[in-house]
Amino acid sequence: GSEAGPAIADIVFGRRGPSGRLPVSFPRESGQVPFYYDHKPTGRPAPDGAPQPYKARYRTSPNAARFAFGHGLTYGRIAYTGLDTGSGRLAWDGAITVSANIANHGPRAADEVVQLYIRDRSASITQPVRRLIGVRRHHLEPGGSVRASFVIRRQDLMFIGADNIPVVEPGLFDIWIAASADTGLAGRFELRA
Repeated sequence: GSEAGPAIADIVFGRRGPSGRLPVSFPRESGQVPFYYDHKPTGRPAPDGAPQPYKARYRTSPNAARFAFGHGLTYGRIAYTGLDTGSGRLAWDGAITVSANIANHGPRAADEVVQLYIRDRSASITQPVRRLIGVRRHHLEPGGSVRASFVIRRQDLMFIGADNIPVVEPGLFDIWIAASADTGLAGRFELRA
């Protein structure tokens, strides 16, 4: 719009801190297309380190995005620490609160977009390696910190089952509180029937 120039100037000259995040993943090479963060597991994941035979991987680049879904830059130096998954057990009709400390160690204020991802480890239908289920925006002054919390309920874990109806199944779930789809503090909890 007509105010795009002043808005860009404010960010470039540091009057405002950028806080936008990518809505897609950018691949490293064109041979990786299509590349998206919530892909299904291959069943033959490539381990870190030297390539191994019969493992799914790109021959000329790492199995990672150049810029992952949710990636964004800011003038702050943001650190994620202290993941807490509570008891690690989610009752069928209950809720669990997961949280982490988010701190700004930089010299400027920053807005951080904290993201919550999950993975269902034992679903009857193959689930994505990560799925975004929550987002929180926090303003952090220089040297400031905040405890970012997310409440997870059974309804947040639904997926479309074999009969084309939403279903939730008990089992183990991996979780990440992260700045983007390829990073984060990792934990686990169990949904009990």
